[in-house]
Amino acid sequence: MNRFLIIALSVLVPTMASAQDSMRPSTPTNQNQPVQSQDSPSHQFSLTISPLHLVLPIVELTGEYAIMKDLSAALILGGGKITSEASGLVAKETYTAYEVGAQGRYYLLGDFEHGMQVGAEALYLYLDRDGESSITVSGAGLALGPFIGYKIATHIGFTFDAQLGFQYMVARAEATDGTNTEKGENSDIIPLLNLNVGWSF
Repeated sequence: MNRFLIIALSVLVPTMASAQDSMRPSTPTNQNQPVQSQDSPSHQFSLTISPLHLVLPIVELTGEYAIMKDLSAALILGGGKITSEASGLVAKETYTAYEVGAQGRYYLLGDFEHGMQVGAEALYLYLDRDGESSITVSGAGLALGPFIGYKIATHIGFTFDAQLGFQYMVARAEATDGTNTEKGENSDIIPLLNLNVGWSF
C-alpha cells in the first residue's frame, strides 16, 4: 500500500517541475434471548484501522459487514498528509491525501470471525498540494487486485486482519501555472499489504 502512495508521488513531483520550468462459536444465550444459529457468527461488523498508514500520516479505516458467515463486503475510507522527498530543483512538498475503496471477501476456510479469506480490492487515491502557490498540482491513482488473508475476531471483539496480494495501479497527475499545463501518467504492478487492528461487534 505504501508503494502505491510512493508511485503516485513519483508522478506528481516531475510533473510539477515541468510546470515550473515552463473461530465462529455463537455466544451462549439465556432463555430470554433469541437463540442464534451455530452457523451464524456472533459478530456482524468489524471496524479496523491501518497502523502502517499512520506513519505517513494517513488515517485509513476499514468497515467490514458480514453478508453471510463466509461472505462479506468492506468499505475503505482514509485521509491525511503525505510529504514528498526533495528532488533536484523541486523542494519538499506536502500533499493532502484522500482514499476511498471497497473489498469483496470470501472466507475459504473458517468464517467472518476466524478464517482464511480470498478477495479483491479496488482503491482510489487523490492528492492535492498544500500551501499557497501560483502552480496548482493534483494527482489521482486507482489500484485493483486480488489478495489472500487471515482474520481473527476474538470473543470479546478484538480483531486482527492481514492481507497480502498484488494490484495493477494507474496514476495520473497534472500541474498548471494558469497558462501552461503539464501532465504525467504511470502504471505498474505493485504489492498489496494490509495489516489492520480493530474491533468487531
